[in-house]
Amino acid sequence: MTSQDATNSPKSVKARFAAIGAVAALTAAALAPALATPALAADSPYDINSSVKSWGTAAAILGTAGSLWEPANTAGLRRTSRVAVVTDNLVITNGAVTSGDTFAGATYGRPAKGFELSEKWAETGFAAEPATSTSMAKVGNVKIKLGEPGTQITLTAQVYANCFKQPANAIPKEVPAGYRCTKSDVLATGGMLKMTAKPPSTMTAPGDTSIVIDSTGLTYDQLVTIASSLTQVAPDPNAGAGSAQMRAVCRQMVTDELTFADADKLAQANGYTARLASINGKPQALTMDFRFDRMNLSTVINAVTECTYG
Repeated sequence: MTSQDATNSPKSVKARFAAIGAVAALTAAALAPALATPALAADSPYDINSSVKSWGTAAAILGTAGSLWEPANTAGLRRTSRVAVVTDNLVITNGAVTSGDTFAGATYGRPAKGFELSEKWAETGFAAEPATSTSMAKVGNVKIKLGEPGTQITLTAQVYANCFKQPANAIPKEVPAGYRCTKSDVLATGGMLKMTAKPPSTMTAPGDTSIVIDSTGLTYDQLVTIASSLTQVAPDPNAGAGSAQMRAVCRQMVTDELTFADADKLAQANGYTARLASINGKPQALTMDFRFDRMNLSTVINAVTECTYG
């Protein structure tokens, strides 16, 4: 994706996607994705591997089937990277995630003092695994309160530190069962906090989120404070076209060779609208307004072969 958030435009979706650096059309022929960052390349036009300016844009790019969280308290550290967004083989059924891998993450601060925030939709695997260490051992559990006053929920997080000393120039040993680090080890050796964030109510759904915060040069209290400040991100309403969720829905339409009627039902089940853009290679008359929740479908012999958005 490009560094600019999307803005409203009546242009065609192909021109629109060129403007935001995403894939304009997803077809059964597996068109190569056009991504703004050369170092990132998705394995499939239905997957995403990109970076964006904000957590709100990242949430929109993933879709409405899950949530992302952003820290309000960063221990005085500014975000020093864009927000990476990665998905792989995502499957959405009736608006709910059923399988696949997701990832959203960013860096705050510097290597000597900072943290990496990694997130995924809880129902999926990590599309990019957070860093880990053979020296990591548990410090203990801690209660975390998330949400606004009056709607807060209490979660249990696990805190770790890299205090177990491995032998030099040898095969790493298993950390003994029951081995524990201290709170002071979080600052001395680096720490990690893991938890599953849950929306405080059905009104703030959807979805649980697996969160990992990997810290260096921060105290135990600072790590816990960062986790306690996480707030649910509102997706950027102007950046949702061509989201990972929409691509997963398109993949199902194309690979299952759905009729337009069945594809329309699938789109509606995911909160989208659908219309016919082409029938047997013949373009259909369409309005030129742009909608981020709309899928434009092409069919051949009444089977969906392509999706565009807008």
